[in-house]
Amino acid sequence: MSLRRLAEQTPPDRDRYVDFLRGFSILVVVLGHWLIAVVTWQGGQVTGSNALEQVRILWVATWVLQVMPLFFFVGGFSNLRSWRAARRKGGGYPAFLHGRLARMMRPTVVFLGIGLVATVTLDALNVADNVVFPASELITRPLWFLGVYMIVVALAPLMISLHERFGWKAAAGLALVAVLVDVVRFGFDIGAVGYVNYPVVWLLAHQMGFLYADGTLTRRVSAVLAIGGVGAMIALVALGPYPGSMVGLSTDEFSNMDPPTLAILALILWQIGLAMLLRDRVSGWLAGVRAWAGVIFVNSVIMTMFLWHLTAMLLGIGILYPIGFPQPGVGTASWWLLRPVWIAVLLVLLGGFVILFGRFEQRGILRSKPPLDLPSTPAAVMAAVLGAVMLVMGVLGFAMGGMHQLFSLEGTDLIVFSLNPFHNVLHLLLGGLLMGASVRSAGTVRLGASAAAIALMALAVVGTLMEAGEITNRLAANRADNLFHSITTLAAFGTAAGAGRRTRRGGVS
Repeated sequence: MSLRRLAEQTPPDRDRYVDFLRGFSILVVVLGHWLIAVVTWQGGQVTGSNALEQVRILWVATWVLQVMPLFFFVGGFSNLRSWRAARRKGGGYPAFLHGRLARMMRPTVVFLGIGLVATVTLDALNVADNVVFPASELITRPLWFLGVYMIVVALAPLMISLHERFGWKAAAGLALVAVLVDVVRFGFDIGAVGYVNYPVVWLLAHQMGFLYADGTLTRRVSAVLAIGGVGAMIALVALGPYPGSMVGLSTDEFSNMDPPTLAILALILWQIGLAMLLRDRVSGWLAGVRAWAGVIFVNSVIMTMFLWHLTAMLLGIGILYPIGFPQPGVGTASWWLLRPVWIAVLLVLLGGFVILFGRFEQRGILRSKPPLDLPSTPAAVMAAVLGAVMLVMGVLGFAMGGMHQLFSLEGTDLIVFSLNPFHNVLHLLLGGLLMGASVRSAGTVRLGASAAAIALMALAVVGTLMEAGEITNRLAANRADNLFHSITTLAAFGTAAGAGRRTRRGGVS
């Protein structure tokens, strides 16, 4: 069906502004990364840096261009609608979680699969590590956002129940926790506690989407959020320890994003307030068939664009700079005049990736949602939870370490865990197995959980031998990994044992 036909057949009650904000936020991320990328080509050697670190006044732009809060915000709106639809039809948590994660994981698996094949091939050909390693690490770095969002989606039904019971007070509670975390972090110099704000701050942005869906964010409330948010940002940067940039820079003492600080909390309030104030005007524009068709297209390939945009940038570097693409000083008039040319070339290259790989995302949207009325048993819920945990581990593992050296003996740290690409692949496979089984029959849940339990037990045993030096540590496993695999082995066996119990309908039980 053509885009125009889809646009014309859109139900009148669909909130088009949500789809617009989703597409807008990802496009800004893509264009923002390209805009601030500084490439130096000299003697066949490439070095990269960040324009925000060289043109200091540009940090102000991050108050508008750091738009991840908007993605989590519209995610909250969509997840609330999806969860309520599932409950109305008697469905449960596994169908909800499978449906929400599957759309993200299909294009991600394609991206990682192709990337791994390319990286392993280059490794086998002994291509210089100083090329392959930074490239593979760069293109997977944005996956941190996907991993965090997957955690938020998995927690959505719990957060929705808090919203339905407490309303805006649930969001206020998250904000209070974020404040207390930063007080402890900076007031008592306990840096590690700051990582609590990773889920808390992004859950707050997600929770604000619930308030929008339920009509709480009136124009007056939105104005208060926008003015209060930007005022808080100014105060925190001017009077507090917080950097002005809302993205991490090597020139700053610490990053407002890693982990999120109160400055990001204020950014969330400011951006959501501003977005809601602009809603009516933009919605009028979206009533046009042509504008709405464009939004439909962007949303149909949104993950493909996000996943491949840095690969397109690397390809652009390899094409443009060897043939003498100008390299004026960063921030000069010539540099700014060349930015549109640079971005236009990358848009063409990204368009090629969308043509090649966007079909995997579009086909997934059309064909493979589990029925929302699929009832859930405790075993199916547990299989879904375990599957989500494994998928998040795999995605974040690639985000932190890239795809270079599949069997690297030196793993990349993820909190207390140590992971290499092969280890990440195993987690993704186990996650897919458990998640797929969770939306099937009780017998399939039992079979899938049993297979996962056996695999996890093997990982725990082999990992222990590797850690002890008895065999080569091809997983880069450490004690925390082995403990994790042991605990999840028990959980998977318990899931298999309980898979035959009587089906319970109506949500997480």
